Amino acid sequence: MTLGLVRHPIEIRSGAPRLEVAGTLTSSAVDGPGNRFVLFLQGCNFDCVACHNPSTIGRCDACGACVDACPHGALSLPAPDVVAWDGSACDRCRACIAPCPIDADPAIRLLSIEDLVAEIRAVAAFLSGVTVTGGEPTLQLDGLVGLFEAIKGDRDLARLTTLVDTNGTLDRRSWERLMPAMDGAMVDLKAADDDVHRRITGHSNEPVKASIAFLAKRGKLAEVRLLVVEGVTDTEEELKTWSAFLRSVDRTIPVRVMPFRHLGTREQARVWPETSPESVERVILALRG
Repeated sequence: MTLGLVRHPIEIRSGAPRLEVAGTLTSSAVDGPGNRFVLFLQGCNFDCVACHNPSTIGRCDACGACVDACPHGALSLPAPDVVAWDGSACDRCRACIAPCPIDADPAIRLLSIEDLVAEIRAVAAFLSGVTVTGGEPTLQLDGLVGLFEAIKGDRDLARLTTLVDTNGTLDRRSWERLMPAMDGAMVDLKAADDDVHRRITGHSNEPVKASIAFLAKRGKLAEVRLLVVEGVTDTEEELKTWSAFLRSVDRTIPVRVMPFRHLGTREQARVWPETSPESVERVILALRG
């Protein structure tokens, strides 16, 4: 039996660092350089219309709405503040997510740093590094710092690079905590204009821009990721604002252009067309110009 216990987030944060894990990949070539172990953490402070993993946004509060919806009996309520998930009975049909008032996936694992280090060590010979993403991984900062410190302090794992894939909302003091054990951050800038950013994420992009500038200055900015939604973030004004901001920070910043796709998104995002190769090329040319 693979059992996960989802407790109220306040209780989780009050104890020893444990991470709410939505999933892992033991091999990925698209989440940073080389072959990487990827850890997806549950919970995000943005509510992006274009999110490809919307079930990782909410953090389960053990309300129990999902339990009866599971057709396989994989969920139960062993205590008032606990949802238990039996991974051996679950077929990942995701019927549990529809009745959830916060769209949270209850099929997560609460893992200690020791548990995660053991999983990484099992495949370490094939890895170049570890990337932690989400959700928004910096919401679980204590566990994230602890994990990266454990990797860097392990004789067999210290060679692995540690990257975080983030929306960039972490404050400077918290970046300072994470930075000694973090090799770099890949920061998403969903829109250049603040009003456009608020429309598609629900939040201002000012903290994101501040993080990009701070990380670049400290040599910890692995790349900036720009989301291209046709007619929304690829307008002439957006491209001018993107270009001006990036140049003001550092002309050598690695930039990845991310085309919008429908895969995994919520219905309200599918009114937007998928990004064409021509639109991607136009954005790249504008940023180079």
